[in-house]
Amino acid sequence: MRFVDYLLGGVGSGLIIALMALALVLTWRATRVVNFAQVGQAMFTTFIALSLQTLTGSWFIALVGAMIAGALLGTVVQFLVLRPVARADTSGAIIATFGVLIALQAAAGMIWGGDSQAYPQPFGNTAITLFGRDWPVSAYDLIVVGFAVVLVVGLTLLFTRTDLGLAMRATAFNPEVARLSGVRVGRTLTVGWALAGTVGAVAGVLVAPTSAISPNSFDILLVFAFTAAVIGGLDSLVGAVALGIGTGLVLSVVSGFSDSGNAPVVALVLLALNLLLKPEGIFGHHKARSV
Repeated sequence: MRFVDYLLGGVGSGLIIALMALALVLTWRATRVVNFAQVGQAMFTTFIALSLQTLTGSWFIALVGAMIAGALLGTVVQFLVLRPVARADTSGAIIATFGVLIALQAAAGMIWGGDSQAYPQPFGNTAITLFGRDWPVSAYDLIVVGFAVVLVVGLTLLFTRTDLGLAMRATAFNPEVARLSGVRVGRTLTVGWALAGTVGAVAGVLVAPTSAISPNSFDILLVFAFTAAVIGGLDSLVGAVALGIGTGLVLSVVSGFSDSGNAPVVALVLLALNLLLKPEGIFGHHKARSV
């Protein structure tokens, strides 16, 4: 039963990791760049949400404000940072995202201070009692599940059922061919970064009540999300979600039966094994990645 409890306790954190991994996959599919600034964007928009909630007292208004700020910040990063280095090699773009991460952390420290701040808990975070037993699942965990399901289903429908989704897939596959086919590649890339910023903002607001928030508090989330995205396959939305949840479950079990400090080590070991055995990811397709 302890093992089951640890698994259930990892569902909420696994879904948050899945959302952040999903944001990484969205930017990768759009630009073939891993956006290491994603957690910085999520952190910055979460601070904005905290300010809005302090001002209005409404968690929902704060969430909507964070989503809007995430979309705007993603657009600004793509337009001002990624677009100028678009013709450079991939390493230049990756270094640029690290620069954005450092800049956002410094800006957050100057605006909100470097000390950790508590984010208000919007819903009950006590264990649910069922069949005469307390289960390690709270009402807040169910809210997290609901948001994750809505986002995953919405993005899946977007990519499979809409013209915009088709344009984004075509742009990711071959920008030049997409441009010749009438797709406005620049606008499509901007939309992809805005979507990724929105998803990252939701992940940041959802994870904030479970831990204190500071300019560097989301750094470990990047490790877990990057691990999930790479193991699942950077081209696969399904892989990001599945491995994000799986990573959360594994880390919860490891933290439960040993020390929580071992969780990052386990994540890096899993990442190394994946790169050795199946570098394209479990849900990735080598042929699609090499075109």
